[in-house]
Amino acid sequence: MSTISRREREKQKRRQEIIDAAEKVFFAKGYDKVTMDEIAQKAEVNKALLYYYFKNKETLFFAVNLQGVRILHEIYVRCFNINTDGYGKVKAMLQGLFDFSREYPEYFRIYCYSGTERFQMSDNEDAQEIVDLSTGMWRVMVEAILEGIADGTIRNDLDPVEMSIYLNLLATSALNMDLVSQMVLNARKISSEKFWGDMLSFLHPALTQGSLKLKGQGKIR
Repeated sequence: MSTISRREREKQKRRQEIIDAAEKVFFAKGYDKVTMDEIAQKAEVNKALLYYYFKNKETLFFAVNLQGVRILHEIYVRCFNINTDGYGKVKAMLQGLFDFSREYPEYFRIYCYSGTERFQMSDNEDAQEIVDLSTGMWRVMVEAILEGIADGTIRNDLDPVEMSIYLNLLATSALNMDLVSQMVLNARKISSEKFWGDMLSFLHPALTQGSLKLKGQGKIR
């Protein structure tokens, strides 16, 4: 039994070493320009061993992407568990996404790229975990919105599911901005931090207008 366990640990260690090597190559060159030959060379393994662990470049890319998605999922859960109202949790999650994009820019870049039509989530184990974790992030956002509706900090006429998708799409797009938009903002001396802050300020009345109560009055309309 101990021999089998040791063998499994060695396999897991080798698999992780390959993922770490592939991560460096994907981060440096992007997905499309990377070959399995380059990954094998970086991992210092022959191609036969590489294909033993990963059947193609796409499955290896899923394994790299999964490492970032796990971090982001943990951020969302941590934001949901903070001691504040529903709106505060939603705002914390959005800020958490911003912080993730700054602290782990390469992970954020491949996270966005993996969501394009270029990839089809298969029955691959890593791909399925990405789907599960992404669904989990969406669910905690929905739960936070529901809490906000219940505690009066978020409008009660919003559909929580629709709003969670809207917020995530808006935030991800803002952080994954095209080059022309970046050039326009730079020309106007608007930093990414200011743009993000302005976006949150724009969202605040859209989420809260009509939900906050004044003492002795009904809901603000």
